[in-house]
Amino acid sequence: MSFDNKVAIVTGGAQGMGREYVRLLVEQGACVVIADINQDQAQKVVDELGFKDQLLAVRTDVGDLTSCEACVLAAEERFGGVDYLINNAGLLSAAAFPSLIDIPVEKYRQITEVMLNGQLWMARAAVPAMRRRGGGAIVNVSSIGAYQATGVYSLTKLGVNGLTINLARELAKDNIRVNAVAPGTVATEGMQPLMSVEQMAQWGQMLGRPTDRVATPDLIAQVGLFLLSDAASYVRGQIIAVDDGQQIRL
Repeated sequence: MSFDNKVAIVTGGAQGMGREYVRLLVEQGACVVIADINQDQAQKVVDELGFKDQLLAVRTDVGDLTSCEACVLAAEERFGGVDYLINNAGLLSAAAFPSLIDIPVEKYRQITEVMLNGQLWMARAAVPAMRRRGGGAIVNVSSIGAYQATGVYSLTKLGVNGLTINLARELAKDNIRVNAVAPGTVATEGMQPLMSVEQMAQWGQMLGRPTDRVATPDLIAQVGLFLLSDAASYVRGQIIAVDDGQQIRL
């Protein structure tokens, strides 16, 4: 897969899976905007990866449409356009609220604004720029948690699946493909406060994974890059589970 002369925006690109998307894309020739609420951490990624001509850190609040639009404008001004969007930003802390009845209303609104609406706001901001380039591709980040009834986290990820299939149909006429990856258990910085790698392995097997493997972020990002690439030009509106067989759906 080659991404020479392509421009991508990766939300939540300052750590975890987002950082791996950034790394893989720049190593394969793309220019990448790291769109993250944490400007300092995003800039640190720019400094660490060393592709400074190909990277731009932009403070972005995906729950704010105006902030999303400013991110896209920055991408166009620096790199000339937008070809790809990876809607990766999220709040793993949402998993700490299993009850939809008892979750504080303001917390519910904060989580859904970032984890569901934020993917739509970024798409709304990026699509006009993609149209100006003649098309593009969007990869939304869902989760197999969408199917596990775990409260607001599950609800938002199921919403991402619905968003994906709707945008895939709506944007086909614009030559913009939309798909989603649905990771299983992944060892990221965001998971560390919730459980250890050993606990992740045990939890995954309890939920049906046939192995004790826990994914590293690059294993997920590689699938996302395939969905962006021309090799996936006939793949549209799919939610691809990347979970080592934990959630098998017919």
